[in-house]
This record gives sequence, C-alpha cells and structure tokens, in this order.
Amino acid sequence: MNSALEFNRVTFGLPVETFQIDAYIALEERLPVVTEFVLRLLKVCGRVPLPAIRDYFGFTDGEALAVIESLSRQGLLEVAADEAYLSLFALERFEDAGGNHPRFSKVELKSDTVSFDLFSFTPLRTVGGPLPTDNVLKLAVPDESLGQSVERAKAAYRHRYPEIASLRADLRERSFGVYSVEHVESKRRTYVPIPVTFSLDNEGQVERNVDEAFERIAPPALVQFVHEQVSLQMPKTLSLAMTGLDEFIDAFDLKSMRPYVVAKKFDVHSYLAQVHLAGSVQLGEGVQPVFGNLYLRENRNRIAALIRERRDERRHGRLLTSLAWLAPDHVLWGRGESMAQAVTAFSNELQSHRSSDALHLFASADVGQEAQMTDQLRIPGLRNLHFARTTFPDEQLMGGRLELLLYPAGFMVAVFHVQLPGTGGMWAPIGFASTQSGHLNTAHKLLRKAVGGRRYGRRARFNQKDASSPATFDEACEFLNYCGLDDGRTG
Repeated sequence: MNSALEFNRVTFGLPVETFQIDAYIALEERLPVVTEFVLRLLKVCGRVPLPAIRDYFGFTDGEALAVIESLSRQGLLEVAADEAYLSLFALERFEDAGGNHPRFSKVELKSDTVSFDLFSFTPLRTVGGPLPTDNVLKLAVPDESLGQSVERAKAAYRHRYPEIASLRADLRERSFGVYSVEHVESKRRTYVPIPVTFSLDNEGQVERNVDEAFERIAPPALVQFVHEQVSLQMPKTLSLAMTGLDEFIDAFDLKSMRPYVVAKKFDVHSYLAQVHLAGSVQLGEGVQPVFGNLYLRENRNRIAALIRERRDERRHGRLLTSLAWLAPDHVLWGRGESMAQAVTAFSNELQSHRSSDALHLFASADVGQEAQMTDQLRIPGLRNLHFARTTFPDEQLMGGRLELLLYPAGFMVAVFHVQLPGTGGMWAPIGFASTQSGHLNTAHKLLRKAVGGRRYGRRARFNQKDASSPATFDEACEFLNYCGLDDGRTG
C-alpha cells in the first residue's frame, strides 16, 4: 500500500467537570516608578552614600530624607553610617523575579470558572454547550472519583495554578500563586469529544491517531492518559477465525475475495494492495470496491452522490425511495461525529423533491437492551431506528459482521467486518458497492433475513412525542415491500 488507509473513526468522550472556585490569588504588584528605580540603583551599586542618592535624583535634602525614611519603614533598605543598602527582604524580592526587578504581591479574592478532566484533573479551557452528538463512546469514571471531584478540584486548583493562569489572558503575567481556596462548587458535567482515527499503514499494521486539535491544547501527560483509556476500550477477541466470511463471499458470488482467504483468515493487506489500490482485479460492471466504515468521509460522499444520481435521474425516471442501513454488531461502530455527519448527509439527499423518504437504521438489540442502543445511536436527524432480535438458534446473520446499505432497486453497498491480526478485536470493513440487479436482490433478501419476521423487534422512541412503534417489519418498512424475492418474507 502506498499510504495509510483509514478504516474507522471513533469519537471518545473525555469526562470533564466545570467548577466555580473562589480563591485568594497572589497578584504581582509593581512599585511606584521612583521607588523601584531607587531599589534597582542600590541593587547594582550596593552601598550608596545618602548625599549621592540626593544628588543623583536631584532631590532637595527634605525630599531625599522622605524617600529614605519611607523605604526604610517598608523594610526595603537599611541605613548605616550615612549609607543606604538593600534589606534582605528586598534582595529576596529581586531573586523571586529572576533578578530583573523586585517582585511584590498583594492577595486578592478572585472568582474563577475552571474545567478539569475527571481522570487526571488536568485544567482545560472552560467547556460550554452540549455535545454535537450524543453517540460518542464515553469513557467511564470510577464512582469514587466522581464522589471526590470537589476535593480533587480544590487540590488541583492550588497545585496546578500556573497551568490555569496560562489559560487566562488577564492572569498570565500578573499572578504567581494561590494563597487560599475558599469555596468550590460543581456547575456541570459533560464530555469533551476526542476523535480517534484507525488506519492500516504500508505494512498492514494499525495506526491510531488522536485528534490533532486536542493534542495541541492538552499537555503530553493527558494525551498519554487518553491513549491508555482508549486502549482499555478496545474489544478483545481471542480467535481470528471469522464466522460468516464464507457465507458473505458465497452470497454475493465474490470470486475476487476467495483467493485472500487462507485458513479461515483474511489477508487484508494483500487484498487492499491488489484490489482496492492497484485495481488489478476487476469486480464487474457497476461494481466498485469499498474499504472502511460507510460513515467515513470518502464513503459517505460516494453514497450521497449515488442517492442524488438516482433521485435526479431524468433519462429513465427518478427513483424516489427510502434508504435501509443494517449495522454490524460491534462496540466501535457508529460512535461519534462521523456517523452523525453521514446521517445528516444521507437524510438531506433523501429529502430532495419534497419527499418524505427517510433513512432507516437497523441495529441488534434484544429485549432489555433497547434503551442502551437508543442512547448509543441518539443522533440528530435519525428518526427511524429499528431493533433486530438476536436470540435465535441460528444467532446473528454472518456473526453480526455484515453491514448493508440498500437503496431499493437503485444500488447497494455490502461490507464484511474482518478482524485484523494483532489488534485484539479491531474490525476493518471490506466489501463493494454495486448497481447490479443480482446484488440488489441478494441484499434485499439478506436484509429481510436479518431483521424481518420474528427477528423484528420494534422502532425506537427517542422521546415521548414519537409515534408508537408498528407491530411488524412490513408495517414499519413499507418501502422494502416489493416483489422479486425467492425465499419468502418471513426471515
């Protein structure tokens, strides 16, 4: 392969909490110009006769005496044998500032708003507003951390104040410490979205990259911590044998994929290099290879263009229908902003020509799991989420690794999620897009087999205003009730 190929993008939610904090802050205070200049002169010259100070500044005897007495009362200089020199206190103030000028401070009560992540309590720029989509993979926080968040925020504010001040333009140059923390109050908890991309490099190894925007603003320790947390979220699979791969190849008569199946494992690296990139293997007229999840930008743009083409076709007549999308059963599928963008892109195309056509998404969820799946796929613009049951003797179709997208009588996309070696449970989707009638018919049959008949559960209700769910698959998905099936409609 000539370059890394992205196959999935997952948005992880970093839990953060925003606090209102009242604290006394030590703020730098500059001295009057004349006072500071006298101190700087004494710092350079050491002991200076009092008449020399009078003559250097052009003071009268009374003015010189007033200045010397004022600085002496403030503990800034000492006078002995008609000579003035800096006190130990004043010398320490120069050392605090690096020797350039004396640093003095005043303590002032400040009310601050600070956001901390709930793992390492690293200060972040204050987080506002809701998540752009709620289907991110939220990193969990131990209950004891949540229960002690106020105490931990108080300690973090004191110990990490230089980092906090660096985020504030008004404090960046003026403050240098916390005198005391008086009050801490939690205001809100939310999540910072962190997109993570997964790609295959030239050697067939998986690359994982955290969003550059986050890495630019987060300290290295927090970035490393996020990497560790993401690793803990990776699914674990012991065997590379993939249930359903042979069934997928046979169902669509994919002779081009068969040579890459060796000992029930799929040679992803060679397949991509020869079929997807080099194009040395022809898949047939109207068929194009597809790699990566269908919601990734390149794939969703291609699918959106296919929808637009069929809906705008004038030569053979417009084809206006809804779109069916069968999801694979994998924890890292559809999590994040890329999925939300695909839902928006497809829905916008389906609403052309003042149509009521819509995107229908089908996901596996048995009785008792519907609420969790509804929350997982709570995406703006998604109104038709259907549940498919999996508790049957033959279990899920193709082991839950099949993903289908069908625009009835127009085009289809089918991918099989193969497991990548050396990655635990990472899946990479490999398949094709086709306009061939045979492939369309097969996709239709498989879709009905996966979610029709007894397997159909119900349609999700995202809020109380949603209409009650139709009782059967045929009632809920009338756009899929068309002839041309050879194996019946019961699934």
